[in-house]
Parts: sequence; structure tokens; C-alpha cells
Amino acid sequence: MPSVTLAQMKAVEALARTGKFSRAAEDLGISQPSVSTQIQSFEELCRTRVFIRDGHNVSVAPSAVDLIAKIRIALKCLNEVDRAITDTTSLNSGTISIGFSAHRLIMPVLTAFVREYPSLRLTTRGGPSLDLAGAVLRGEIDVAAISQVAPDSRFSSLRLHESRVAIYGRRGDPMLAKGRLTLGDLDGRDMVLWNKASGTRTLLEDAANKRGIRLKPVLEVATLDVAYAAAAAGIGLAISIEGEVPPDDHIEVVPLVEPELAIGHYLVTLPECRDHAAIQAFFDVAKEHAREVDGGMPSS
Repeated sequence: MPSVTLAQMKAVEALARTGKFSRAAEDLGISQPSVSTQIQSFEELCRTRVFIRDGHNVSVAPSAVDLIAKIRIALKCLNEVDRAITDTTSLNSGTISIGFSAHRLIMPVLTAFVREYPSLRLTTRGGPSLDLAGAVLRGEIDVAAISQVAPDSRFSSLRLHESRVAIYGRRGDPMLAKGRLTLGDLDGRDMVLWNKASGTRTLLEDAANKRGIRLKPVLEVATLDVAYAAAAAGIGLAISIEGEVPPDDHIEVVPLVEPELAIGHYLVTLPECRDHAAIQAFFDVAKEHAREVDGGMPSS
């Protein structure tokens, strides 16, 4: 029985990532007919549908998501073998992709890493914690800095620090003038909340449900800049973790107490990739610089 080839896996990964045969061919440096041939040969080997065609656009079939993830991880491991053979003494080439849910909290680590390894190409991706965790599992990114209540056993994890949940809103809001808020203060208040892929939102909603407190989301957002703008405009109170959003002329930030909710910020990667040189280097830099976080709130 024929076996899958390296060329087929590279073509499948490129098509899954770019969504077009033409872009996959350009990415691989081969002709479009060659990509089509490799994809056709691969699909003949599979017992499940791999791609869904919609005109010139291509997407991964839901039944093939796990398969694509395995291909991405296999290619990462093969690339690491190539790197070990050709670059045995230092990280003089290669790429690493980093996702983060709170850019202010990971920026000291990113800055130190770029300075220490200037020859590596670093790509970044922002988003909610649960989305980024999924991206790591699918092999789309190498490492993610995400908020979690506890470590996830599916990952190799490094706890960077633990942060309290904070509430922020338009400067001058009488409720924020108290300097601290309880969960009960949020009952029925208009809220600007991250989408349900946010680890911080999940933590807040779980705590509210246990106490019979009704959160009232009037706006659901997917980016920090929109959350900030909405809170500054007075649309509602927003949530963050301490250090993620600093107070300024437009907003006030106060800690949430009674109960004081805290969430860990973790660096995560796949166990299969943890010892890859670039990932190992990023974890080492993170251990050294993770505490260099600006903007934390003093205890009330």
C-alpha cells in the first residue's frame, strides 16, 4: 500500500494554511499543477475528506482537522532535524510563531528574545486564550502565552505569573471612584466582555453564576483596542487582568475583590515540540524575563 510522502505533506500543509492552490504553489516554490498532483495523491490515500472546494478557495474539512494538525507537527519535527544538522551551535536561522492574549504581559519576553536571537524570524498572533490554545493544538503556532485557571495537561506549560482580575471603565464613573469593586457591584451593570473564547471572561462568569449574580453584556468584543474604546466611551465596564490595561486620562482601573479572582498566565506548547531549539530558547528567555511586567495594581 502506498505511503504518504514528504512532498504530499508539504503540499497539504501549504494548502491548508493559504487556502488557495496558487498561494500554496508560490509558498512551496513549485508549479500549481504540481501542488494539485500532490493533493490528489494524498486524498486518494485518505479515507476521509480532506479539503472543501468553493470556487478558487479551499478550506480544511472538519473531519480532517486532526489529520492536518498531525501533519503540521510532523513537519515541525522534520524541520528541527534539518536545523540540528545544519545549525548545531547556535540559532542562526529559522522561524518561531508566538500567540498571546495580553500583549503588555508578554512584551518584555518578546523584546528580550528578539535581542538575544536576531537571526530568527518571529511571527506573532493575538487573540483570546481559548482560540490560541486551539491554534497550538492544531499546529498553527508554536507557542502561546494565555490565561488559564490551571495548567492544561495537553500542553507543556510554564507559569509566567498570576494576575488578579480588574475592572475598568470611563474615568469619572462613580462606581469606579470607590477604588475597588465586588462581584456583587457588577450585578445588572452594563458590561463590555470579551468573546467566550476568553479565559478571563470564563473565570468571571463561572464565579458570577455560582453566586447568582447576573452579568449584563451589552457589547462583546474580540480585540483589546475595541474593549478599551468601548469602556472609555462609557458603553459599559470592561474586564482585564492586572497589568493588561493601565489607567490613563480616559479610563480608571480598579481591582475586583470579594471574591478576589486570579488567573494564571502560562506559556504553552505541544509536548512533542518542547525540546525544539527555538521553542526551548523562548521558554528559557521567558523564565528570565517573565516578571518584568509593567502596570500592575497595588494592593487595596
